[in-house]
Amino acid sequence: MSVAALALVAPLASAALTTPSDPAPAPTDRVTDTSQLPSGWQKSGDRIVTYDGDATGLHVLVADAADAYRWHTAATLSEPGVETDQWIGQTCVTGSGDRAVVVYAPRQAVNDQQVFQQGAFAAVVDLADGRVTKLPELVSLAYFNPGCGDGEQAVLTRPQGDDTELLTVDTARAKLVRQQTVAGRLTSAVPFGDDIAAAQGDAVVSVDAEGDTSTLARTGGTPFRLVPDAHRGLAYQVPDGKRVQVRRVTSAGSDRLLGSGALGSLAVHGNGGRVFVTGQDAEKAVKHAALPKSWRTLDVPASAEVSTTGSLALTSVGNGTEAAGGRKTAADVARPVGIDAVLPGSDSSVGFKVVPKAAAQGAEQSPALSDGVHTDSVPMKSTAADDPATSTTDPDRACAVTRNDPRLQSLQPSTAQAEWATDLAVQGRLDVRRRSGWNGSELPSYTPQGLFPSTPLKGGGRVPAQIMLGVLSQESNLLQASSRAAAGESSNFIQGGYYGNAGSVHTVNWAAADCGYGIAQVTSGMAEADTTYTAEQQQALTVDYAANIAAGLQILQDKWNQLHDRGLLVNGGDPQYLENWWLALWAYNSGLNPPSSTDASAPWGLGWFNNPANGLYPADRTMFLSSGYDDARTPNLWTYPERVLGWAAYSQQRTDPATGAAVRAFTVGEWPSGAPAAEPAHDTFCKPTVNDCDITKPRKAEGSSQPEGPCQRDDFKCWWHQPVSWTDCSATCGTEVLKYAAGDPEPKVAAPHPAACTSTLPANALIVDDVPNTVKFRVGSADPCAGKRKWTSRGTLTFTFGSAQQNGATVYPSKIDFHQLGAGFGGHFWLTHTRVPSYTDSVVTGTWTPDRKVDGAAEVMVHLPDHEANTPSATYRIDLGDGTVVEKTISQDTGGRNAWVSLGSYDFKGTPSVSLSSATADGTGDASIAWDALAFVPVQG
Repeated sequence: MSVAALALVAPLASAALTTPSDPAPAPTDRVTDTSQLPSGWQKSGDRIVTYDGDATGLHVLVADAADAYRWHTAATLSEPGVETDQWIGQTCVTGSGDRAVVVYAPRQAVNDQQVFQQGAFAAVVDLADGRVTKLPELVSLAYFNPGCGDGEQAVLTRPQGDDTELLTVDTARAKLVRQQTVAGRLTSAVPFGDDIAAAQGDAVVSVDAEGDTSTLARTGGTPFRLVPDAHRGLAYQVPDGKRVQVRRVTSAGSDRLLGSGALGSLAVHGNGGRVFVTGQDAEKAVKHAALPKSWRTLDVPASAEVSTTGSLALTSVGNGTEAAGGRKTAADVARPVGIDAVLPGSDSSVGFKVVPKAAAQGAEQSPALSDGVHTDSVPMKSTAADDPATSTTDPDRACAVTRNDPRLQSLQPSTAQAEWATDLAVQGRLDVRRRSGWNGSELPSYTPQGLFPSTPLKGGGRVPAQIMLGVLSQESNLLQASSRAAAGESSNFIQGGYYGNAGSVHTVNWAAADCGYGIAQVTSGMAEADTTYTAEQQQALTVDYAANIAAGLQILQDKWNQLHDRGLLVNGGDPQYLENWWLALWAYNSGLNPPSSTDASAPWGLGWFNNPANGLYPADRTMFLSSGYDDARTPNLWTYPERVLGWAAYSQQRTDPATGAAVRAFTVGEWPSGAPAAEPAHDTFCKPTVNDCDITKPRKAEGSSQPEGPCQRDDFKCWWHQPVSWTDCSATCGTEVLKYAAGDPEPKVAAPHPAACTSTLPANALIVDDVPNTVKFRVGSADPCAGKRKWTSRGTLTFTFGSAQQNGATVYPSKIDFHQLGAGFGGHFWLTHTRVPSYTDSVVTGTWTPDRKVDGAAEVMVHLPDHEANTPSATYRIDLGDGTVVEKTISQDTGGRNAWVSLGSYDFKGTPSVSLSSATADGTGDASIAWDALAFVPVQG
C-alpha cells in the first residue's frame, strides 16, 4: 500500500469548548492575565512547541513566554496529491529552541505496516521565520521519531531491509549530514555527544560514526524515551512489570536508578540538555537529592508536553476533528485548535484558542517523493472514446471502478446512517431496497445484503455492532466518499492507493495501485482483473455506503471463521464479548500467515507488527482514548486491535448541530467495570513456548531492521497461533449496544450545500452544463431537482489532462487532484487546485462548447458553486467563433453562494468556446478552481 493509500469531531481541548455561559473568560491565543506568569517572563527565553493535524496539514504551533505565550503557526506541512482527513506526526525541538524537526504522514499510514515503517515524511522548520526544508528521505512513523539532542542535530530512524538506517540531520543547515546503516533494530535514537544513543534489546547503546555499537547500560527491559542531559548523561525509562523506572546513564557507562512509579505515571522529556520528569507524583517518585542540576520534576500529568525551560506544560491539545472524520471545509480552512496548559509550581492554568495558518512552502512536494519514487506503469488498452488524455475517467486504471465518472459517485453518509447500516448488517437485516439508478448510478435494483449476504460465524453468534463500527472508524473515519463531501453529498469514493503514487502528485504507478474502496476500505476483489465480485457488486460497494459495510462485514466474518478453524479463540471464544474479537481484528488488518504444508515446525499465525509487545509502541501506553480524545492525534502509538477497541468503547465524536457541543458519533459498548479493565496486558501474546517471544529477554536481532524487543527470532516471525485467555468475560468484557432494530428506516440527512436546480437566467440563455443531460442527479433514491429543472444543456464541457512519460508509458498525474462533487448547478461540478504553468503534468483545462453558432452580442455567464471554488485568478479564454480570443480573469470565491457571474458581453461570429485552465501564476496547489455550467445570454441590440 502506498502513502496515498493511507490516502477524525473529538471534544476540543476544554479551552475551545468554553461557551458564553461559562464563568471563565473565552480563550485567546495568548495569556491575557499576565499576573499568572512568573516574574521576569518578559525576558524569558522559554518556548513551547506543539502540533495538531487536520485535513489541511500538520500544523506546527509555537509560543514564547516573552510574548505572553502568544501562539502562531510556524508551518503547516502536507503533501499535494495525498487525500486524507487528518495529518498526524510528531516533533522535537533542538537545543537552541530555534528549530523543530517534524515527522508527518496521513492518518491512514497507521493501518499499513510498510508505510508505518518507511513512509512518513520529514522536515526541518525554522521556528523564527517559518522556513520549511523537506528532507529527501522517507522515515518511520514510530512514536520515538524524530529524536533531538542537546544541540542542533537530530536523528531520524528508518528500517532498511534487515538493518536500521540512522539519518543525522544538521538542523542549522537543514541538511542530512550522515546516513549510516546499523545491523539490527534500534529505537529511540538521539544525538549523544559525537555519537548516537539508542535502545537495542535490553540495553542502551552508543553508535559511533562508523556504525559500530557499544553498550552503555544493560537493563531489565526494553529502554524507551531517551533524553540527553547537559552533563554527558542520558535519561531513559525502562518497564519493570507493572511499574516503570526512571534511570540515568553517563557516556562512561555509569547507570543508576533515580525513581520509579506505576507504568504510565511518569515520563521523561527534555530540551537543550534539560530533563523534566513529569507525573502527578513525580516529586515523590524521584530522589531529588540524586538529581543532576539540569534535571527537574514537574507535578503535571505524565503525558504533558513541556516547554523548553519547563515553565509551561500543555495538558490537552485538539481541534475537535481528530476523532470524527475531519471533513474538509469549503475552502480547506484549518480548524481552530484548543490548548489547555498549566504553569508548573503554581495553581494557575490557562486556555488558548489558536487558528492555524497555512504556508505555501509547507505544501510543496517532498523531495523524498520526487527523488525516490520509481514507476512501473504499463499502458493499458483504451478505446478512442475513452482516451485518458481527454476522459475524466481512468481507462488505463488498475482498480475495478474508476474515479470521476459522474454516474458512479459515492454518497457520503451521516454518522447516524453509518450506525444504522452497521446495526442492521450485524443482525443480517440490511435489506433496504435500493431502487434502480440509486444515487445517479446505472445499477439495477438491489439490497445491500442481497449482494453481500452475512456469513454465519463458526461456533455461533454474530459480530457485535461496536466492533464493526470500530473497524469503520479506523479504516475510514466513517467516510464512504472523499472528505471533501459533507454528509448527504456525493463525490468520488474515498480512495486507497488508487494511483499507486506513494504520495507524489507527479507520479502514477498503476502497478503499485492498492484498490481500497469506501467506508470499510474494501480491497479484496476490487482490482480490475479480479473476478471475486461481479461488476454490479463492485459498483454498488463504491456508490453505496450500506453495500460497502455489508461487504466489509463479510470480510471480518471470514477472518473470525479462519481463526476458529485453527482454534485461535480469545477468552473462550464467545463472540458476544468485544475483547474476544482481538485476534480477528489483528487478522483483518495484517492477515493470517497460514501453516506451512511442508514444514510442521515453521512459524505461522498473526504477524509481529500488531503484537502489543512490539517495541514500535510505547510500553507505558494506556488503552486508546481512555485518557481522552487527544489520543486521536497520535494513533501510531497503538496497534490496530487497540485502536478498534478504543473506538468501540469511546466512539468517534461529532458536533451536535443544535448545540454546537461535541457528542458521541455512535453508541458505545457496555462494560461492567469500564473498558480498560478488560484490555490485555502488552505481553499477553508473548510466550516463549508459543511464538518465541520472551518479555524478560529483550533482544536485538543481528542484521535486522526490526526494533529491539522480546521477539527471540532473527526473522521476527514471532507469530501468534494459540488460543488465549486473559480475563473472565462474564465479569469484565464489553458487550454490544444496538441503537437500531431490524426494520428501522434509514435516517435522513440534509446536505449543507443543496444543488442549484433552477436556472435564474433568461429563457433564451444557451446553457452548457459540465455533464451530459444523460447524467441523473440523485441523492440516494431522491431527486432534489424534481420539478425544478426547466433547462437543458446545449453543448459539452471537454477536458485535456496534463501528462508525463514514466518508464515508457504516458500517464496523467493531473487526474490525481481532479475531483467531482454532487453540488453546484444541476447537482454536479468538477474541481482541482491551481498550479504554476511549469507544472505541466498537473494542469487541467476544461472547454465549454455550445452545440450551435452564436451570432451577435451575447453575455457570457459562468456558474460558480457555493464551495470548493476560491481561486482569485480564474482566467477564462473566450473564443468568439472567428478565431478571436479574449481573456477575462475573475475570483471564483462567491462568499458561499451558488451564483452566476458575468464574464462580459462580446460580439460572437460562429461557434464560440470558453476555456479555463488550472495553471495560474499564483498557483501553489492550495486554491481550488471549479468547472460548473456556463451560458451564453443573447443581448438585445
